[in-house]
Amino acid sequence: MNKFNEMIDHMQMPKEQYEQLKADLIQQTEAKRNTRTVWQRYAVAAALAICLLGTTVTAYAAVRYQWFQLFFDNGNQEAELTEEFLAKASTETVTAENDKYQYTVLNHLYSEEQQMGLILCSFHFLKEDNTHLNVLDREYNTIVLKKNRVVDGETFQLENAKGADRDLSFRVKSENGKEMVSATMMYFTGEMAEDGGYLIGIRYNFAVEKKMQQIPQLVMALENAGDIEKKLRVSLPQSGDVACTRFVSEKKTENAIVISPLGMTLTIAIDKKKDYQNMLDYEIFEDLKLVMADHSKPVNDSWKGYSTSILTGDSQTEQTWYIQKEFTNLVDVSQIDYIELDGEKYCR
Repeated sequence: MNKFNEMIDHMQMPKEQYEQLKADLIQQTEAKRNTRTVWQRYAVAAALAICLLGTTVTAYAAVRYQWFQLFFDNGNQEAELTEEFLAKASTETVTAENDKYQYTVLNHLYSEEQQMGLILCSFHFLKEDNTHLNVLDREYNTIVLKKNRVVDGETFQLENAKGADRDLSFRVKSENGKEMVSATMMYFTGEMAEDGGYLIGIRYNFAVEKKMQQIPQLVMALENAGDIEKKLRVSLPQSGDVACTRFVSEKKTENAIVISPLGMTLTIAIDKKKDYQNMLDYEIFEDLKLVMADHSKPVNDSWKGYSTSILTGDSQTEQTWYIQKEFTNLVDVSQIDYIELDGEKYCR
């Protein structure tokens, strides 16, 4: 049973379920000890574990070994943070399909306060047609997915010079349609899902003018696919909320940074007289530092992810911007003492 013990010791489940599962499998294996070979007993134990846990084992493997590699360069180096995500991420699968396309949401993780989320899904082209999916690799190069091939972006541009191919895209929005989608980015590292589809990571974020009273029902749809019958959309499974930490400027209390392992959101009021010619410049992140006990970490040195911004207020004297920036490296927020940005110190 040593191999079985090693396998089950790496599964995440409540302690009572763990002990009961282990006892049941040992009992059933011992009862058949005299009639089965060693390798058969291991096979029985593994089969029983899969039967008892259903999709839990598959979901665990998908989250632990594929989820973080798609989104974070150091996903396998931050065990405690990945375990936190494991506990929060939804493992319920939902599928959308018509005669041309099929996709299955495997995992979903959402930060309510930051209005940012991560999705892991499997995508299939069921028929060869004049559509494609533009995605990014880990170096932020564009690659193109077709039914039976993967093409680099430059090559595909030459092939599709006349624009005959249609670009598909995923979009996430609230079921009531009130939220404004700011961005949806898709990533592919060459891995295929267990069902044979392209394993795709999707980052999304949106912004609302007023703080939400409750988490909205989020819907994901495949757009530009001629989905007249609305078969290519699913309600995203509810995930546990990602814990965030808020840092407030010592100079301007209206300026704040909310940070989680997913990324950061910034609310910044800019003086028009002082900064009118350079109201919002993404170079602002070059001066943003996470100050920890033994060192400081410039954000742009480690995180090259995209940023989006929305103007949320405009008066005669100042503009207020809401900025969302993804992280491509997991960061332990508990280790941050304070944040420095544009000469201002932001404290908890």
